[in-house]
Amino acid sequence: MAMNTQRRPVAADPTSFIASRAALRSLLECSFDGLLIVDRTGRIREANLPACRIFGQSMDSIIGKRVRDIGSVRQRAVAHRSGMPDAADRSETVVTMERPDQSSVDVVIRKIPGLAARTRIWILRDVTADRSLVEALERKSRLLIEAERVGGMGGWEVDVKSGLLAWTPEMRRIMGMPATTETMTIEQSYNFYTDASRPIVREAFNATMARGTPYDLELEAVTGQGKRIWVREVCRATMHRGRVVSVIGFSQDITERRRLAGLLDTIGNQERARIGADLHDGLGQELTGMSLLLRGVSTRAEHEGSTLVGELRGLTKLASKSVKSVRDIAHGLLPLELSDAGFRQVLKRLARATSETFGVLVTIRFQGDGPNMPSGTVAENLYRIAQEAITNAVKHGHAKRIWLRVHVGEAKTIFTASDDGTGIDLSRNSEGMGLQIMHYRARMLGGMIDLQRTRTGGTRVRCVLPRNRLCC
Repeated sequence: MAMNTQRRPVAADPTSFIASRAALRSLLECSFDGLLIVDRTGRIREANLPACRIFGQSMDSIIGKRVRDIGSVRQRAVAHRSGMPDAADRSETVVTMERPDQSSVDVVIRKIPGLAARTRIWILRDVTADRSLVEALERKSRLLIEAERVGGMGGWEVDVKSGLLAWTPEMRRIMGMPATTETMTIEQSYNFYTDASRPIVREAFNATMARGTPYDLELEAVTGQGKRIWVREVCRATMHRGRVVSVIGFSQDITERRRLAGLLDTIGNQERARIGADLHDGLGQELTGMSLLLRGVSTRAEHEGSTLVGELRGLTKLASKSVKSVRDIAHGLLPLELSDAGFRQVLKRLARATSETFGVLVTIRFQGDGPNMPSGTVAENLYRIAQEAITNAVKHGHAKRIWLRVHVGEAKTIFTASDDGTGIDLSRNSEGMGLQIMHYRARMLGGMIDLQRTRTGGTRVRCVLPRNRLCC
């Protein structure tokens, strides 16, 4: 029993059992590999059906032919010992044969104990399919590398078990790192972000690792040469049974795009401000004058007992309503820094308007560094995000209460809008225009939006922005 146990690993090599013609015949009939028995002159004496299929010929057309008649040896490897404990006298050679159609067959040539001297068994394996697969993978790899280079987009992958981060060559080029830089820890990778962007990407990545939440951010980074650039970073996780098993991401240099977007945004703000001022000071004043004129005519007609009093009163109310509508539109177009109140007062005004219009109780809480509340472009975009969050809570969630919180910290400012509604279905509404605009506004500010259902079933919108960009 001990001898059988020791020889059991050798059983994987079928040629080790050939000691007679009967054993050889059994091997030829049972093997899934193509087998040829070749004599000292190079003629094929025996073959099996898999070998015939590999060469696309019948058994009769193969038997008796020389090997060179059905294929040519294109490459020969150095002969070596097999290493089998019971076959120290058996040498093995590996060759590659090329068939008439130029496809390839890998061949292992072995001497077989018990057969005539210089008789060999050729074990065939068709590698054409494998080689085609390898070539296809090589083509795709070249295409991906070229696409990375042309698009200025680098890739990276996180080994979840080790916590190491691997960069593609294009990613190393974008970040100005030498080609020898292959892997680094997650914590080391955070050093490539500015102080403003570091807490944002850290929070987003932690959410990905904890819940598989994807993110799409625009962040300010610092290259290995100390150059500041903007990158768009997209990260996705693969989940299995509720656990993250892999994390991959792509980063693209968008420095020039951000510069142009900033110019366009400035021009757009200036144009909206101009239109808002024209509506307020131009058309609004004219409608106000018309309303006053109609009110005077209506009063005089009433004193004179005219039958047109009813119509004139109706026109007066319509004119007053038009004045209010124009002023509301004008205030909506005017940037917040041009209004008569700061972010805190404007957000309170929005809360009161929501309560009066929809009958929803809105509670606001301000925390942290009060004097450094959002201002300028940041306040404008954060205000629009708050508007959209409130609209979604009322329209889609049918909320009765909404809680708004603004926390200004040392590294980041966090705006949160929570409600007691039915909750938003993220699987159905994640592509909605309103949510896309919210994510876009946050990205342009170098921040992020995180939407979750609350424990009570409502929705929580959390916007995180870098603190030191709020006053610029």
